[in-house]
Amino acid sequence: MTARLRLGVAVLLVFLAAQSLLTIPRKSPTSDEFSHHVASGCSYWVARDFRMNPVTPPLSRILVSFPFLFLKVKCPLDHLSWREGDSPEFARQFFYHNTLTMDELIFWARLPVVALSVLFGLVIFWVSRYFFGDLAALASLSLYSFCPTVIAFSSLATSDLPVAFFYFLGVILFGFYLRTPSWKNLCLVSVATGLALLSKFTALLLFPTLFLIALFLKKKKEIAFGRVLTFTGLVLLTVWTGYFFEVKPLLKNTPDPPKKAAFLRKVGGDPLVRFGQETPVPLATFVSSLGSFCFTRSAGTRAYLMGKWSRNGWWYYYFVAFAIKNTVPMVLLSALSLLFLKKFTRDRWIQTILIVPVIFFFIATLPDRAQAGIRYFLPIYPFFFLSGGGLVAYLYRKRGWRRWTAGGLLLWHAASALLVFPDYLSYFNESIGGSKNGYRWLRDSNLDWGQDLKGLASHARKEGYSEVALYFLGPVDPFAYGMPARSLTADEFQKPKPTVYAVGAHGMDDVLWARDARPTAVIGHSIFVYDFRKTVSR
Repeated sequence: MTARLRLGVAVLLVFLAAQSLLTIPRKSPTSDEFSHHVASGCSYWVARDFRMNPVTPPLSRILVSFPFLFLKVKCPLDHLSWREGDSPEFARQFFYHNTLTMDELIFWARLPVVALSVLFGLVIFWVSRYFFGDLAALASLSLYSFCPTVIAFSSLATSDLPVAFFYFLGVILFGFYLRTPSWKNLCLVSVATGLALLSKFTALLLFPTLFLIALFLKKKKEIAFGRVLTFTGLVLLTVWTGYFFEVKPLLKNTPDPPKKAAFLRKVGGDPLVRFGQETPVPLATFVSSLGSFCFTRSAGTRAYLMGKWSRNGWWYYYFVAFAIKNTVPMVLLSALSLLFLKKFTRDRWIQTILIVPVIFFFIATLPDRAQAGIRYFLPIYPFFFLSGGGLVAYLYRKRGWRRWTAGGLLLWHAASALLVFPDYLSYFNESIGGSKNGYRWLRDSNLDWGQDLKGLASHARKEGYSEVALYFLGPVDPFAYGMPARSLTADEFQKPKPTVYAVGAHGMDDVLWARDARPTAVIGHSIFVYDFRKTVSR
């Protein structure tokens, strides 16, 4: 690697880390960070017990709480919430009654994800260089380092970036295993797959993806029964390691034990219920959590798309989300690179690795009824970065207008990220008029995840508000930031009073007057402020 290439990689990774690190202190804890990940992760380390919100596998929580092992942080295991498995209250005790402030706790929790993101960038660079050469590798790393969605989740202590990293690693290592079959490569794939499954249950899609890649490459021998059995065993061993080799009864220290007992009774009667209550088994929390995950996906969640709410979802949800939540250059390069992949690589192995995961992921999520955000698509983003980098290098080598087009798209992509700082989570591209119109198209973690409460508190202090009537679905208490806030009364959802209101974008439709009223200010594109002190009579 030349000195110039090393410098280019270093500059891009510094930009990635800087954007993430500078965003962290400007954003308050999001819903999932506060309620699900950080406090729960601390309890996993201290108690080796997964009773706190086990619906997501523990790896990301273990990762984000790792710094607490070296800090004087109190884990409230002596509080009633621990004995009762009350994770919301446990989180409040952790964040509001600790030796560090909430902002300090969330900073340290987010730091490991930034480090993982930098490592992720290095892996993308290395793979792109192996596939397409130096120029493509720099282009792929540029697409990664200035992707608003990547930066947003590099700055948050959640499971979204870790699962994307290990999912990608699993596919790439499997590709190398198929090219050079060996027990060593099989072990590496197994561990990566296990780590992906330990990060988030979205990684279940990795199994059919790997199978399809092997079929398209006609590598049936490499997925023979004995090797699949070894792979499965190593994956489960990796997962069990992530649960600290837990052995316990299925119904012990688990959410909603009566509901789960009723399910076991329906399946196998009272003997199966007694088994679940009394017999210790490996991976008990994992199995229980997997069942809860399957129920949630089948039941669906209340999702928003283009002015409508639904619990059944839309088959085109993720197509729309991908088209408007990424920069225009990235959308163009992603689509064109897959369409014209054969123009810049004739290697069927590379083509299969880049195309199969993307197409299968889109197809598999068409019937999804739990459409909570573009973050669920992060596992296939790296394949767009690789193919997009390959296309940029191909165009650049053609010289003339194509070279200028390639360079211009990368500059546009980088500028989009730099200009939206620090509001990466609420980024929307120019095709819908930019981030200011995002609330009209998508909600939830695409836009309003509680991240701008801190910005609202700063705005309230600057304007000297004596009171803010707040309708905000985030879990953080506004008084933690010294903001004099109160909830809306029942009649205020119908008609405003002469005071200051702050309405989060996700719940805007519940406040009937909010969408038609003109906001006084908009915080981070996700919280709308309305000052009616002089315009509404008592």
